[in-house]
Amino acid sequence: MLKLVSGVAKREKKLIKLPELTLHSGEILGLTGPSGCGKSTLAMILAGMHPLHSGTITQSQCELKIATTEPATAKNSPNSVQWICQQPEFAFNPRWSLERSLTESHPIDARQLARYKIDPSWLKRFPSELSGGELQRLNLVRALAPTTKYLLCDEVTAQLDPLTQQDIWRALCDEVDQRQLGLLVISHNDDLLNAVCDSVIHFN
Repeated sequence: MLKLVSGVAKREKKLIKLPELTLHSGEILGLTGPSGCGKSTLAMILAGMHPLHSGTITQSQCELKIATTEPATAKNSPNSVQWICQQPEFAFNPRWSLERSLTESHPIDARQLARYKIDPSWLKRFPSELSGGELQRLNLVRALAPTTKYLLCDEVTAQLDPLTQQDIWRALCDEVDQRQLGLLVISHNDDLLNAVCDSVIHFN
């Protein structure tokens, strides 16, 4: 269980009250709200990439943060909470092959490549040589390390074509079922949220 209680974020001297959130293993939870309300900030806080101004985050009954300005992720330890944004081109080192980027995180799993319809030949290429949809598939596989328990998908398919979107969400739903992942889906697309999520939080 990943839980946020009484959370307040600070962004450019502005305090943002965050919604109460509880994400269970095996659950797909949606999060929607107007642009600029703080949805991405909330996701980055849960992933330990942005400090929480005040409040508490707990994971599996283990307290990670109480009113501190430091990120929740411990140094040199795998992060069980992974955040993925909608711009995969910014997620990879342009000077590295995609194989190097993936294996830096964990060994490549051929079954994962097949599940996300990734051609193994893509691994020998560089980020600039692939489309946004191809990069996002690789980005997801990299985030789905064996240590990942919670995946935060922040508009991850908003810029992709409908067929690619279907492929990715079908694979992610299978991942949730098989690994009992907790999946947070951040989106403005109500049809998507209604189709894949068990419940939806409205962040106003």
